[in-house]
Amino acid sequence: MAKIYAISDIHGYLDEFIKALNKVELSDKDNRLILLGDYIDNGSKSFQVLSKIIELEEVYSGQIITLFGNHEEWFYDWLIPETPTASAFGETIQSFFSPEELKEILVSNPNNFEIAIRNAIKTKTKFIDWFKERYKDKRYYETDNQIFVHAGIEEEAGDLWEELTSPETFTNKFPVTTGAFIKDVISGHIASHQVARDDSYLGKVYYNQNHYFIDGDVNHSKTIPVLCYDTITKKYYFL
Repeated sequence: MAKIYAISDIHGYLDEFIKALNKVELSDKDNRLILLGDYIDNGSKSFQVLSKIIELEEVYSGQIITLFGNHEEWFYDWLIPETPTASAFGETIQSFFSPEELKEILVSNPNNFEIAIRNAIKTKTKFIDWFKERYKDKRYYETDNQIFVHAGIEEEAGDLWEELTSPETFTNKFPVTTGAFIKDVISGHIASHQVARDDSYLGKVYYNQNHYFIDGDVNHSKTIPVLCYDTITKKYYFL
């Protein structure tokens, strides 16, 4: 009985991520875990969350689908190009180093601290190689019944959504779309309680016809909800 799990918007909260993972069963090789992006920023353990995802991909080869969100794209645009085109969250930068390492970098490079920090992160070869590879990946994952995406798709395009959705829409769509669509759309990006306009959905999944919003606003709820789809019964469960 294969199951598809989905988690989104971890935002540097490692302990809450681990709690969510404890609800996911990957011993069945047919099961899948789809991560919908925004793994970093806000919380204090962004690098540790990314390291956990890399570990999951290694342990459960072929069972983890990792999509990037707008926060990963911003971090890439700050870190990888020779000239940054975005900025990085201080909490995320700090998560790559111990306080002593940060102090040493600052003392050694008082006039070029940002460049020195970027160069120091780039020495973490395993992460950099993974980060560059994942950046090349599609920003959505499609099954026979669903479209998993960080922010959303161009639903007015109907069957042509894949061709007519801009790259920015996949990771930055706003406002959200609700109502009926040809497939179920599972997304994060905007907190479920904000989409529902109902604070009782804080830390939970919000459902509206063919749409499932799974951003639990972990920064305030300290909860990362898990959506589970049973491919045999074709039913969803909120964990």
